[in-house]
Amino acid sequence: MNVILNYLSADGTNPVILFAILLLFLSCGDIVTQKTKALIPSLLVFVLLLGVASWIGLIPPDIVTRVGISGPMFSIANVIIVVNMGTTMNIKDITSNWRIATLGLVALVGVAVGCCTIGTMIFGWDQAVISAPVVGGGIVAALEMQGAAKALGKENLATMAILILTLQSLPAYLIIPPLFKKLMRKDLDEHSVEEIKAAISVKKEEEAEVTTIIPEKYWTANTILLGLAIVGCLAVVSNKICVKFMGNYAISTSIFSLIYGIIFTQLRLLPKSATNKAVSSGWIFILVIVGALASIATSSPTEILKLLAPIAGMIFCGIAGIFVITSLVGKFAFKYDWRLSFIMGLNCLLGFPLNYMLVLESIEFSAKNEMEKEYLNNKYVPMMLVAGFVTVTIGSVLLAGVMKGFL
Repeated sequence: MNVILNYLSADGTNPVILFAILLLFLSCGDIVTQKTKALIPSLLVFVLLLGVASWIGLIPPDIVTRVGISGPMFSIANVIIVVNMGTTMNIKDITSNWRIATLGLVALVGVAVGCCTIGTMIFGWDQAVISAPVVGGGIVAALEMQGAAKALGKENLATMAILILTLQSLPAYLIIPPLFKKLMRKDLDEHSVEEIKAAISVKKEEEAEVTTIIPEKYWTANTILLGLAIVGCLAVVSNKICVKFMGNYAISTSIFSLIYGIIFTQLRLLPKSATNKAVSSGWIFILVIVGALASIATSSPTEILKLLAPIAGMIFCGIAGIFVITSLVGKFAFKYDWRLSFIMGLNCLLGFPLNYMLVLESIEFSAKNEMEKEYLNNKYVPMMLVAGFVTVTIGSVLLAGVMKGFL
């Protein structure tokens, strides 16, 4: 590969060629995920390709920097994507499934307790603190903890946060499908055909499409991104003010970005799902993903192998915490089957769209006909979406904002 790069450009650092290689790795991840029906996460494939190619000298270790994805550009993309998360929030879904939302938040408490008790005793306090928010959430929590670790000069912990992000979903793929299938078959067996038909016949009120105060014709890609950037600026300023009074325990820019994204959307000052409407979500996700995983290429194989044991241990501690607390709260507070409670808690390992894919596959294998499929779809899909949204989008960001101050 280096021979090809040197042939195509004098110094082997042509940014277009290097960027094409990164896109190749990302595309391979997408293809593998599709072929394996999400059994193998695309991020895991990308990390393996990026790491191995760097370690054996096929690509330069600083490939991400060479293509122009610098620290400032990465920070901009990160703020924009979190504000956008706020624009996707559906208040009605959360209020109607408040018990499920509660279980999702409770699950994060279980993760924190599991990692910071058993995990601390085995692997140490710093590794427990860096792990808990990432096990309990998605890329935003990982970025928060990665940034906090780098700011303290703890590069090994920064790498650990990203590796957990790439591996945390694997156990969920093994646990959720069999539990879901048993839960769904039990649900169907406990209800007669007439009851299932009655449940299907109950029509839910369709949400009226919310229009913004600004006329639709003015929402171009530029104005949408401007709106997200303005809200991001407000979040940055709010964080700066908060730091003056709270120091390391200040509310992070990401939390402010999320909250302001929700508020501005509810005030009809931002369109829902803004980056999709601006046809720019793909580029922003590429910047965030590649920027977040850049440290893999610069990490040595020895360093990563050293972290595998604590990573596996912390993920196990987090799952154990989820199981215990969601089972107890689900049973005694909401009278839920333990399987349902545990599955909802495990959403923090997945998030959208992985949780959506898993529930659809479970429905496909559990339902015997279209009627049962529709019944299960109406009941369980909203639950999974709410649980995933609350844990990954809200809860994990809040947990990361709190716990990064304890590093």
